[in-house]
Amino acid sequence: MKNLFLFLVVFLLFSSCSSLEVVYDYDKSVDFNRFKTFGFYPWDYKNGYQINDYDKQTIMNAIRTEMEDKAYQYVKDEADMLVSVFVTLEGKTSYEAYTNHYGGWAGYGGGWGYSGFGYGYGYGPGYSSTTVTQRNYREGTLIIDVFSVEDKKLIWQGIGSDEVEQDLDKRDRNLPKKVAKVMDRFPGSK
Repeated sequence: MKNLFLFLVVFLLFSSCSSLEVVYDYDKSVDFNRFKTFGFYPWDYKNGYQINDYDKQTIMNAIRTEMEDKAYQYVKDEADMLVSVFVTLEGKTSYEAYTNHYGGWAGYGGGWGYSGFGYGYGYGPGYSSTTVTQRNYREGTLIIDVFSVEDKKLIWQGIGSDEVEQDLDKRDRNLPKKVAKVMDRFPGSK
């Protein structure tokens, strides 16, 4: 029981560290069991200047892995579903403020009161300083759309937004995990 509690605490701690925001929506009238295969819609030329070819390939491989894990088969031609991927990058700024209070005192001691000289509470002056730091970063948004080829209709969409990793090794490790979180709610084939 103690080990289970420790595992849950560690799991919650690590799962809460991710700042990835994921939203998804799908057509509830679609029976996803009728789909067996998927392919990729050609990469949009507007994505070409947003990310490099290596990151593009990492994203596509991660999506393919997630779809195959859900029992869909990848085919180049004549797929039941087409997956479209779009990436946007946006410059963002965050501000953080820290206030530190110095000095000041409160205590019990002599002083003048209503009835002449007496004892009571007192307060001395102090001062505060606030430091504001500004941090610039890039936020990336990954949009994954899945279309039914038969009726050319959007059937599922997942969107994930997070800060872009500047450390390339971390980005290589974390990008497939982030794609997996976006694809987590995609229905599997039975």
